[in-house]
Formats: sequence, structure tokens, C-alpha cells
Amino acid sequence: MKKSWLSLFLSEDEYKEKRILYFLGEAAILGVCVSLLFLIASYTYPLHIIETNMFFSFVVVGQVIYIFLRYIFSGMEYMDTFSSNDYKREMKKIFFQSLTFMFVFFTLYVLVSGLPQKQPEWRGMIGLPILSGFLMFLINFISLKSSYRKNNG
Repeated sequence: MKKSWLSLFLSEDEYKEKRILYFLGEAAILGVCVSLLFLIASYTYPLHIIETNMFFSFVVVGQVIYIFLRYIFSGMEYMDTFSSNDYKREMKKIFFQSLTFMFVFFTLYVLVSGLPQKQPEWRGMIGLPILSGFLMFLINFISLKSSYRKNNG
């Protein structure tokens, strides 16, 4: 894979590179199949429930989400987590990374948007960084848990 422009975006680890290429291939095949089914259905039953360009935008977003979820649930990010001590160490690391991200995001959000004057604005200002930090923690936690199970199961 060294002679492709795609290698610029892939990991140096051969196992990760191969798995990600599988995920990309699966997403492409699923996208083509769903698109063909949509085209056949739209010509057979012209209901015009959704416009074609909007549908294909959903297909692309669906492919990105598919690849992202496959990567998370594969547990490739934490390949060296075997013992419970490694698991606990990584868990602490994930927690503090998410907490740091949340505070940095909040600080930058306040700097860019300015301080809100009313209470509903404060809820939005605080809620978005908390939600983002929680999602970051959840994503990394699922990946760590999957990797730990795979390595010990």
C-alpha cells in the first residue's frame, strides 16, 4: 500500500492498515448496494419521498459512521492492553484525556463566543463541552473494553 495516496491517511502498523482497508471496502460495497437498491426502488415506485442528492449525502455520512463504528468496536486502538493493571492505567488515561478535552473545549468556546449574559445561554455553553467530553470518553471506553475482551478472551 506504499504507492497509493491513501497510505498518507493510514497507520504505519500493517495490521491496523489492513483492517482499516477492510472497513473502507465494506463501507464502499454497502454504499453501492444501498444506492442501487434506492435507484431501483425510485424507478419502480416514483414516490419522491427523498431527493436523490439528499439520499446520496446520507449514504456518504452512513459510510463514514460505519467505518468509525467498526474501528471503535474492533478495539484496535488499545492493542497492548492485556492485564487488569494495563486496563486500569488506560482507563485513567482516557478519563483525564476526556476531562482535559472538555476543559480546553469550554475555554476555547468561551474565548470564541464570549461570555453569555443569560442563564439559558450558559446551559448551552456548558452543555456542549460536557456532551463532547462524555462522547469522547464513551468512544474510547468502548474501544478499550473491546480490545481488553479480545486480548483476554
